[in-house]
Parts: sequence; structure tokens; C-alpha cells
Amino acid sequence: MKNIFITGERGIGKSTLLEKIIKNVDCSIGGFIQEKIFTDKTTCFNVVSLYNLEDSYTIGIYHREKDVLYSDMNVFNSISKNILLKSLGDRELIILDELGFMEENSPLFKDTIIKILNCDTPVLGVLKECDTNFIQQIKMREDVNVIRINENNRNSMEDKILNMLKINNVNLVPITNKKD
Repeated sequence: MKNIFITGERGIGKSTLLEKIIKNVDCSIGGFIQEKIFTDKTTCFNVVSLYNLEDSYTIGIYHREKDVLYSDMNVFNSISKNILLKSLGDRELIILDELGFMEENSPLFKDTIIKILNCDTPVLGVLKECDTNFIQQIKMREDVNVIRINENNRNSMEDKILNMLKINNVNLVPITNKKD
């Protein structure tokens, strides 16, 4: 299957595993990764473009004291146009880190993700463990392989996923040059 998603509990190492895999891929990469920036009172969720490393978007700010998440759905439209659609026609692998509940109210973003999953380009992503219609729709696709990681298997999944990418004609860094 060309669409591979990693899932698991919060903090288990999904994005860390994704970063390790990306270091061992030797092809053009598009899509995005998510960064979390912590301050005393907030967590800021940023999407960083892998299509153009200079582009970054704040998709949400969580205020811990208020227990409130603020997000602007228009940002997801920008991500769709400026990262995802450009990656779709121009990259050999698309990274989606991570898809979750914030995207549920962004029709353009969801439609763009479906368009990406329907294309021939391999996809490697992270799915947040949440029960939204959008995430369930992705998980139920026949062309999606969802790999759940936990403390027992997270260290052995890198090679398995790299082999899956190789089967999907994604070029990998030669073993003698493999980056840590």
C-alpha cells in the first residue's frame, strides 16, 4: 500500500519515528511536519512546509490555563494551496505530520488530503488518535496501511516502514551512508 500512516498514544514517538525515516529517504519530499513550541502558558502548533522549508503556518495555540485551543481554519486553506497542492505534482514522497481533529472543519484541506491519497505519489503520515469522521475515513481506505506504535514496537518499526517505502519505489539512502 502506498499510503502509510503511523498512529499511537500521545507522546509515544510518532513524529520522532517519522523524522528518523525521513532522514533515510533519498528523493524529493513534499507535505509538512508539525512543530510544537512550548511557553509557560501556551503550546503553539506550527506546520512547516517540506515543499519550501521557508514556509511555516501556525495552525493552533493551546492555552493551558484556560484549557482552550484557538485555531484559524483559513490557515488550513493556505496549507492546502501553498504546500499540499504544490507537493502533489512535484514531489516523489508526501509527508503528512500530523492529521487530527483540527482539520475536521476545513473542507478544502480535507478534500486536498483525499486528492493526495488518491494520486500515485506515496504518502507517509501520522494520524492523531482521535475519533473524527475525517480520520476514520482515512483509516478505512483500502489503500491505507495504519501502523500503531507503542513502547514495545516503536524501535523496530523504522526498518519495516522503510521497506514498505522501498516497495513503493521510494529511493532510500544507501545503508553504508545511512544517517542516524
